[in-house]
Amino acid sequence: MSEQGTQSDPDVLIIGAGPTGAVAAKRFAEAGMRVVVLEQGGWPDYSKARANHPDFELTLGRYWSGNPNRRQALADYPIDDKDSDISAVLYNGVGGGTVIYAAHWQRNMPSDFRVRTLDGVADDWPLSYEDLQPFYERVEADFGVSGLAGDPAFPPGKGSPLPPAPLAPMGRRVARAHNELGWHWWPAPNAIATRVHVGLRRRRERFGGHHALADER
Repeated sequence: MSEQGTQSDPDVLIIGAGPTGAVAAKRFAEAGMRVVVLEQGGWPDYSKARANHPDFELTLGRYWSGNPNRRQALADYPIDDKDSDISAVLYNGVGGGTVIYAAHWQRNMPSDFRVRTLDGVADDWPLSYEDLQPFYERVEADFGVSGLAGDPAFPPGKGSPLPPAPLAPMGRRVARAHNELGWHWWPAPNAIATRVHVGLRRRRERFGGHHALADER
């Protein structure tokens, strides 16, 4: 979604400014194409993200619920889920589902691509983890994902471009329990920048983080 006005004759039109649309737009733009991204919703209003305020639980359910029937923002539409065991989980706006998924950025496990072979259910993917690994790595650099390389649950390769976020007291307690039980654990990858990341700085300049840009200058 451009803040510079809609191009009258784009080379590429992308519907949806979620993570997939954003990555596609970036790749086309890097190739020199004129790109327009259309999104049903607007930019999230993070002034309503009040984790450090007493009304946190009220605002969380009102503005950041994954269920559009509960959120009822201007860009939302009612979804009939009365015959479903689960409610819809989606966000209409720039960022798409990433807005409500707490920045967790987990790759598919290598075994996820071979469920027919390993588990006898569904079908194996026509692609392997190794086929997609360089694309995982490239997108993680785009989004400034933090994490720790070397997880033995995955084949060798590049890890996240940024160091992992430090473990909070509860996380350290869980890690100690895993160690005592002999269970594998690893710092989770998150789309949270743990240090200055060039790709994120360019995005702020491109898409209008005016205060941040003024500070950096």
